[in-house]
Amino acid sequence: MFKPLITATFALCLLASGAQAQDAKSIPDLKGTWEGTGEMHHKLYGHVKHDNKLMTNMVVLSQEGRVFHGTLDWANKKAPGKDEFSGVIDKDGVTLYMAGHAEGIRIGKLDGPDALTIYILAPGGANPRAGFADYKRVK
Repeated sequence: MFKPLITATFALCLLASGAQAQDAKSIPDLKGTWEGTGEMHHKLYGHVKHDNKLMTNMVVLSQEGRVFHGTLDWANKKAPGKDEFSGVIDKDGVTLYMAGHAEGIRIGKLDGPDALTIYILAPGGANPRAGFADYKRVK
């Protein structure tokens, strides 16, 4: 009677450890440099479209599990800027949430291991704005 119970318990432990290993593998590695293009609307400058020209650089400097940190800079001639951010990867392994250290919220989706889209929301202040940037990892 105990032998089937021990076998079942052992099998469940193996399945559970396999599921944990699979979860660890599903966390994408975002570290590195990403280049992006996109479109924005600024209160002060109106619509700004970048037509396949480099608009922004994002560098993910560190990542521990689902939590990451990095820098952004954007090349808008009218309103250039730079910011640091802290971010987190959702449990789904695809959705990203980023808080700018100086301004703005960014919500994104991974489009593959080397592509992602980020939606920018910067409410209030002197120049509220919203837009998006499509990023490709620099290899």
